[in-house]
Amino acid sequence: MSTMPLPWQEPAWASLNSSIDSGRLPHAVLISGDTGIGKLRLARALAQRLICSSQMVKFACGSCKSCTLFAAGNHPDVSLLEPEEQGKPIKIDQVRALCDSLGKTAQQGGWKVSLIAPAEAMNISAANALLKNLEEPQPKTLLILVSHRPSRLSATIRSRCQKISLPTPDTAIALQWLAEVTGERQSAEQTLSLAGGRPLLALDYLQSDDLEQRKAFEQLITEVRDGVVSPLTAAQHCQKLDGEQSIDWFSRYIHRLACNDLVERPNKLLFSFSDKLLRARNWVISGNNPNLQLLWEEIFMDWVMVFKAPK
Repeated sequence: MSTMPLPWQEPAWASLNSSIDSGRLPHAVLISGDTGIGKLRLARALAQRLICSSQMVKFACGSCKSCTLFAAGNHPDVSLLEPEEQGKPIKIDQVRALCDSLGKTAQQGGWKVSLIAPAEAMNISAANALLKNLEEPQPKTLLILVSHRPSRLSATIRSRCQKISLPTPDTAIALQWLAEVTGERQSAEQTLSLAGGRPLLALDYLQSDDLEQRKAFEQLITEVRDGVVSPLTAAQHCQKLDGEQSIDWFSRYIHRLACNDLVERPNKLLFSFSDKLLRARNWVISGNNPNLQLLWEEIFMDWVMVFKAPK
């Protein structure tokens, strides 16, 4: 089976193919963009394209020995480096092992490819260990860094990579793909909206209980706004949730309110509150272990004040 790029990734894929065909593929690529838009899918498609032993021009064949090993996750010249546990950093020992592997001859006689996802999960020591490989790359080796937040990578690492920034796809293209995959256009349209236009996140919602969790969270937001639930009670519930994901849900909920003109509030109030959510999100992902109970109490009290402020 061949890993194919997604329809909205055609411009990036065409650029990568051009680099491969002309022999100008760099030794490191940084693929960045929002969550849920298929960055890792593009990275895997590129990796399989390089190790495929067929003579196909634009895509991996999906049937040769190399593609069969790749599909099974057993190709000896392709590796994926990720945190050992979700939310944990990528450690220096993991990066050192990856660099040692890249320094060895490819077992299949072709390219050696390593994917790091998410690249910003590397701690400082791990990132520094990676730099030597970036500065002294081996022939026919490729590092593919996948990042949701490239600004958290050091400027030195970013400067040594070819940057591919993937935007959130056009709604019509994303909806067509999601409807074809699920066979349900109406639910696809509703879920894509909830996912902020991110089709792979929408698909994940449809295939798991995340959609119900998000609906329950938005119901909680509404009840706090209407005075049915107190900020303290809501905060006690939210401290048990994934902080980054929940704040992201809150931000996109507000975005929909503003775009659909569902509240009679001056935009500046919502914008000001959105800024507070962004700061809270940055605090959560900073790794400083914030007190989530206090953080959510402050968020919900500010949320209530948005609707108590005079018009």
